[in-house]
Amino acid sequence: MFNLNLHTALKRDRDKSIDSHSFDLLIKDIFRSKTSTKDRVKNNLKSKNNSSPNHLNFDELETGKIFHIESIKKLCIRYRLRFLDTNLFKGDYPSELFNIIPELEKRHETEFENFKIMAPSKLFRLRVKEDPLLFVPIGNDYYYLIHKWGRDLKTYRRWLVWPFKNINTLIFSSIFLSLISTALWSVCFDSFSDVELFVIFVFNIKTFVFITFYLFFMMRKNFNESIWNSKYKN
Repeated sequence: MFNLNLHTALKRDRDKSIDSHSFDLLIKDIFRSKTSTKDRVKNNLKSKNNSSPNHLNFDELETGKIFHIESIKKLCIRYRLRFLDTNLFKGDYPSELFNIIPELEKRHETEFENFKIMAPSKLFRLRVKEDPLLFVPIGNDYYYLIHKWGRDLKTYRRWLVWPFKNINTLIFSSIFLSLISTALWSVCFDSFSDVELFVIFVFNIKTFVFITFYLFFMMRKNFNESIWNSKYKN
């Protein structure tokens, strides 16, 4: 008898200030506005980039999210990533992104355009779900980080893709594998002389270099330094 249902009390108080029909119209307008904003953001993400900078409010900028193109390039080369326009991105955007972008646009009093994204090659529709970062250009080769989602890259990825950084690292890796192979020969077969081991080492270098380069170019791959901002598949 003396219990208070808070839900019922709230509803009764609300109904005193607005009738149910007006309330329904109000809610529909709110959701219609949100849907319209989400569609606009989606269209901007799918639009082709014209490289024009976004004019942001300096007082609202977080300096920890501002990066120069050279820093972005260095990271892409190190971890074999791409930095391309979002119209080429084929991954899924997180739902919170469509709240984050309008909120940032409101704070900066602008509409974000010309988005760029940093991600592994497999997440792009390249011409023939790991850690994407979404940026907008702000001028003078600087980019502002809008949002990051997905899983973090494994730290060992840097070393897995290091041989493909450029031709020098590929040759060095081939020689290093040859050295390890020769060392295993010397451990397993201790009857070899130093001269014989040197001959085996030279033979291994030729073998590893040939096989590595043959497979690399047969698969039409390219070096990290060449693909980081390339729209083409390899």
